[in-house]
Amino acid sequence: MRNLLLVLLLGFLAYGNGFSQKKYASEETKEIIEKMIAAHGGFDQWKSIETLSFTNSMYSESLGFVRFWVADQTIDMSTRRSYQDWPLFGSQITFDGKEVWTTNWRSGNPPNHQHSVYYYYVNLPWLTQDDNVILGDVTKIKHGAFENEVYKIKMSFTSSPTIGKSKKDSFTLYIDSETYILNGYEYTVSYGPLLDILNVSKSQDFYGPMLRINTYTGDIKGLKFPMLMTTKSPDLKQQYGDHAIYDYKINGEFDEQRMVKPDNAIVDTSIDVRK
Repeated sequence: MRNLLLVLLLGFLAYGNGFSQKKYASEETKEIIEKMIAAHGGFDQWKSIETLSFTNSMYSESLGFVRFWVADQTIDMSTRRSYQDWPLFGSQITFDGKEVWTTNWRSGNPPNHQHSVYYYYVNLPWLTQDDNVILGDVTKIKHGAFENEVYKIKMSFTSSPTIGKSKKDSFTLYIDSETYILNGYEYTVSYGPLLDILNVSKSQDFYGPMLRINTYTGDIKGLKFPMLMTTKSPDLKQQYGDHAIYDYKINGEFDEQRMVKPDNAIVDTSIDVRK
């Protein structure tokens, strides 16, 4: 009986705060990550979301004639199924939990990759709690992109996080040392078909790192999400794009009819490994 009580106590200590057990490099890593999640509104509050929708707009000179990518996205947070409308291109993209398909897809990026890009951008603090995440050692540094000192923690993966991502992807988190808000992160992309589009050498298995700076974080019903972001080179000498994420809605309608594949849909059958 005593042994059973000890097991139950350890289980309570491990899971009683709502966090799944992660591969933290140290107790300090765990402490900083938990403070970051609390600063963004808490894990339980985020976990209670049924649906999340938002509009994202990116401007970059590299995008050619249009120079803007705009998409309206709705996500079923329990299953991570989602659908997007791209009004400037007349395109749609859907992830039904198993495969990704598109109609009139014209952006160039592999749909398998594109379906989850902004899901990660807006939910990154809480996604540190996914089962396949590894969180590295903590270093406290002064970084030229941020006013306060930041805690630097590398987030990597033991397996591919979702279709369209690679287990070789990584995020290096920069967490404000005073507010514990996620100020930004460096990230790499390793999805093979995207590397081919970007003309990355076959000898290199990732693109980046690139530095994403969250220049404004807003409060949506007690949860803090990024609303303005800019993407630069890590040395801050080049600017690649600016992003606005707005019209956030929590627990709105999820249109199940969007999970029904139309006859003219094209399924992306690409995989993360380069050919």
